Amino acid sequence: RPDGEPQVISEELLIEGVEEPVRPDGEPWEPIDFPTVTSLRLSFQNIIEVSNLNNFDSLTTLRLDNNIIDRIANLGRLSQLTWLDLSFNNIREIEGLDQLSKLLDLSLYHNQIEEIKGLDGCPNLNILSLGHNNIKDLVQINYLRRFQNLRCVCLDGNKVCQNDSYNQHVLAYLPTLKYLDYMLIDRKAVQQAQEGYNLDELTEVREREQAEQAKRKARKEKEAVIEKLKKNFLDCTEDLFEDLFSREIEPENITVLTCYHTLKDTYRDDLAEDIKNLRGWMEERNESRLKKASAFEKAVTRAENESEEEAFQMIRDFRSHKKKVLAQIDRDENATLKPEMEAMIQQLLDQLMGLENQLMANEIQLQESIHEAILDFEAKISEIIKAMSEKAGEFFRLLEEREKTFYTSLMEGSNQEIEAFAQNQDIATTDNDTNKAKYLSNKDEMVQACVNFNEAHMSLLQNKEDDMTSQMSSWRDKFFERHRERQYHRNRQRVMDVKKTIDDCRAEIMAASEVGDEFEEGDAGAAY
Repeated sequence: RPDGEPQVISEELLIEGVEEPVRPDGEPWEPIDFPTVTSLRLSFQNIIEVSNLNNFDSLTTLRLDNNIIDRIANLGRLSQLTWLDLSFNNIREIEGLDQLSKLLDLSLYHNQIEEIKGLDGCPNLNILSLGHNNIKDLVQINYLRRFQNLRCVCLDGNKVCQNDSYNQHVLAYLPTLKYLDYMLIDRKAVQQAQEGYNLDELTEVREREQAEQAKRKARKEKEAVIEKLKKNFLDCTEDLFEDLFSREIEPENITVLTCYHTLKDTYRDDLAEDIKNLRGWMEERNESRLKKASAFEKAVTRAENESEEEAFQMIRDFRSHKKKVLAQIDRDENATLKPEMEAMIQQLLDQLMGLENQLMANEIQLQESIHEAILDFEAKISEIIKAMSEKAGEFFRLLEEREKTFYTSLMEGSNQEIEAFAQNQDIATTDNDTNKAKYLSNKDEMVQACVNFNEAHMSLLQNKEDDMTSQMSSWRDKFFERHRERQYHRNRQRVMDVKKTIDDCRAEIMAASEVGDEFEEGDAGAAY
């Protein structure tokens, strides 16, 4: 490393460090076109911290080796990075790599790292160099099992390598590796390690990983179900029973009641049937809603395109006519326009004004027709949303009736069981279930628990209903707000394009009438 003072990453260092793309003349890029740089070398520069790299949007290779960096930081914006070299620095912890999902090759060779961690943001890692650090324990290696694409690992020069079981442990726990410490791995050695090293522990690890994988798969499937239900405003019906009978809501008192479990099972079955019926009805209406929305958007786009094409054609026709008129301009011996030429120019300007009026009139007509179409479609969609909201209301009123039945039956059952307990207290006290005796001996507490349970259910159902109807209204409002906003900006842009086209044509006509030469066609109407 060079002697000298520590330094930060300056613009001068960045200019010198650009490796790709290479300038044709071989000279440094100055100024740097940051977003186009793909390779940057900042080696042997006494750099003390990672900074000033935010604008390198296309950077794939970054070399920061042989510096005095003690912390990995400020790399989050380098989302395209595939190769990162931080070897020969003073780094103690692997961190700051959470956003580098495309990273394939990472070198942290010759640092002061004690623990293998912090790589979860780099799932595609292919090559990892951790040689000559302070890694001591074999168990550290197990962390690397999660990287399915890992093919080459270097741990050479760490104390962990002095362990007699080092090779076997790596081969047993990382069976997909091809190279270890720069040496090609013998597949037979892998098989032997798999069959004879730490079998019990390896089996536990595999079973744990399989369980985690199953959980991830289930979670992913669940997310897909929720996403589909959201599109139909039905996500609040998923796990509704589990929400109603969660540990936070279900009082422990009532769980000792014999009648409770039967009532709970009946509630579950009835609720499942109610949700099934609601989903069938709502999905059918929502499919119709989405089809109508798609057809509406296509119709609007078609009307816009037809109007635009008509405008283009009118401009093309005028430009063709203008070219012919300007080609006929002739002057007398004093280089002044002949009267008949002046009349032709004036007529052309009048025709241009007529074109502008026609284009503006067409745009107003389009805007008014689209505005009317939006109003008409909004009324239709509001009817659909209203019908769905009413259906949601029917569903939740039905659930409220079921809840009343459940509550009434629970109160009756609890009273009967409490009375029976009081009459047979001597027998009941010999029961091993001390909780049951405790709760059945306090009627007031049981009654209050049932009341609280019922109130919690009614509150939760009301919140679910509010959420569902709110989603429906929100979708409708945002859909039409988005279309009105789009039309506003489209109209403004169209008016600006028309004015620019007309102004360009007028300028061409005036220039041709003043010069008197045949005027070459310009770019009038190109913006439009």
